[in-house]
Amino acid sequence: MAAYSPLIRRLLICSLTIVVSRAITSPLLTLFVSDKLGLNQQDVGLLLGIAVFVATLLSLYGGYVIDRFEKRRLLILAMLSSAVGLVLLTFAENLYLTTLTLIVTETASSLFLIGSKAILSDNLPVGQRAKAFSLSYTLSNIGYAVAPMLGVLIAGFFASAPFLIAAAVAFFSMFLMTGIAKDPGAAPLIGQTQSFLKTLVTLKNDRTLIMFTAGCLLSTVVHGRFTFYLSQYLLTTGNPKHTMEIMAALLACNAISVVLLQYQIGRFLKREQLRYWIAGGTGLFIVGLIGFSLADSLVSWCMAMFIFTLGEMIIYPAEFLFVDTLAPEELRGSYYGAQNLAALGGALSPVICGFLLMHTPAPTMFYALSALAAIGGLLCFMSGRRVALLQN
Repeated sequence: MAAYSPLIRRLLICSLTIVVSRAITSPLLTLFVSDKLGLNQQDVGLLLGIAVFVATLLSLYGGYVIDRFEKRRLLILAMLSSAVGLVLLTFAENLYLTTLTLIVTETASSLFLIGSKAILSDNLPVGQRAKAFSLSYTLSNIGYAVAPMLGVLIAGFFASAPFLIAAAVAFFSMFLMTGIAKDPGAAPLIGQTQSFLKTLVTLKNDRTLIMFTAGCLLSTVVHGRFTFYLSQYLLTTGNPKHTMEIMAALLACNAISVVLLQYQIGRFLKREQLRYWIAGGTGLFIVGLIGFSLADSLVSWCMAMFIFTLGEMIIYPAEFLFVDTLAPEELRGSYYGAQNLAALGGALSPVICGFLLMHTPAPTMFYALSALAAIGGLLCFMSGRRVALLQN
C-alpha cells in the first residue's frame, strides 16, 4: 500500500475496519434481534430481508448523492450513521424503530461501498484500479475471517458488547478520513450534475448497464450468499453436526484462498479483456457448483470450494472494473449505485434455494444455480462485447 496516496491508504484501511465493524455482529444479529423483540427466526429473516431490500434500493439515490457532494465527507457521514445505528440497535424494543435502524445501518454500508469505489476510481490511474479493487476485497475477507469469531467470544461475556464495539470501530474509523486534505482533482462536478430524475433516465437508457446489472444480479444469486444455500443443502442432506464441520472447513478454505490469491489475480485483469475474464469466472462457478453436487467427503467439498472461490476472486474486481470503464466521470457514483442493485440477487438466493430444496431432489439446486450463473455470465459477456463494438 506504500505506493498509494495517503487518501487511498486510509481508505483501504477504513475498508478493513468497516468490514470488521459489520462482521463482528454478523453471526449474532438474528439471535440478538430475536431475543430483543421476541420474534421467531422466520420473522427475523423477513425483517432483515426488508432492511437489505430497502437499503439496496436507496443505494441508487446514494450513488447520485455521491456524484453531487464531496465523497470523503459522505464516507465520514456513512461511518457515523453506522456507529449511531449500531448503538441504537442495543436499545431495540420496538419493531418499527428496529427496522428503521437496520435500514440506516445497511444503507450506510452501501453508501460507504459505493463511495469508496468512486474515490478509488477518481484518484487512481486506470492501470492501478483492478489491483486496488482486489486489495480492498482481500482486506475485507481478512475482516470477515477474523471478526465473527471475535464477536461470538465477546458475546459470551455480554450480549450487547459486540454491537457497542462495532459502533466504536465505525466511529473511530471516521478519524482516518478526517485530516486528509480535499483532493482538488476529485472535486464534484456540481455545475454539470443533472437532476436525479434525469440521472435515472440516463441510467435507464444505457442498455449496456442494464444488461450488465441483470447479469450481475443472476451471478450474485450464486455467489452473494453462498454460505446460506450451502448450509441449507447440508442440513437437508445430513445432520447439524456434519453441517457445522463441513461449513467450518469451507469458510476457512474460502477465506485463506482469497487472502493468499485475490491481489495476485487482480494484477492480471485488463480492461480490454474483461468479458473473457468474466466468462472464465462464470465457468469456475459452474464447475464448483457441480463439484458441490457430487461432493461426498471433506476433501471433495474443499476442492469444489477452492474452484468456486477462484471464480469469486475473478468476478468481484472484474464487475467493478467494468462499471468503471462504462461510467461517465460525472456519473460514476450513480453507475456504481445502479450496479449495486445486483445485491438483490443475494437476498433472493436463500428463497430460491429453499424452494428448490423443498420441492426437488437436493442436488437439483446446484444445477439450477449453474444455469443462472451461465445466463448471468452470458449477459455480462454480451455487455462487454457491446462496449468493445461501440469503442471500435
